Amino acid sequence: MSFRFWRRIRIAPGVILNLSKSGGSLSFGPRGAKFTIGPRGKRATVGIPGTGLFYTTTLPSGKSSGRKSASYSAPAVPTVRLEDRLTLGFFKRLITPDDEEALVDGCRELVLGNEKKALEHLEKAVHLADGAYLAGFLALKQGQLEKAATYLETVAEKHSRLGRYFSKYGISATMSIPITD
Repeated sequence: MSFRFWRRIRIAPGVILNLSKSGGSLSFGPRGAKFTIGPRGKRATVGIPGTGLFYTTTLPSGKSSGRKSASYSAPAVPTVRLEDRLTLGFFKRLITPDDEEALVDGCRELVLGNEKKALEHLEKAVHLADGAYLAGFLALKQGQLEKAATYLETVAEKHSRLGRYFSKYGISATMSIPITD
């Protein structure tokens, strides 16, 4: 009979230090979905919390570990371009409100680098906090100061709703604005 040692220490929400006889590892992620980095390599685990059912896959690394592994390789995860994620299909457009559709179309144009077209779409969604936020900063960048002030005032009034549609569509908005000539 052999002895085992295993201990988990929560460092921060979603970050856990795992200690065992074979070494330490770090796990990141919410309950039910973890990414672990340790002496055995990188692992991704998903499961149904409270049931004991989970699936773990070892991710390929740049160097080979000291342990022998099976000749199984994890299936390649298809990558989806950001502009494709922001494209609403025919049926989705039928059930999506016009203002929300304009917000998504504006975000897609912004990703593609068409700021003028993006602003045209976003101006149809300025009563949504997220649409007003993006439209305000784009108008500011294009020198349309009165429009920018109006849109940003809308955002200030509806600040509690800011991020609602960004979260829904998996959008992470980062704006860079020059503050000098």
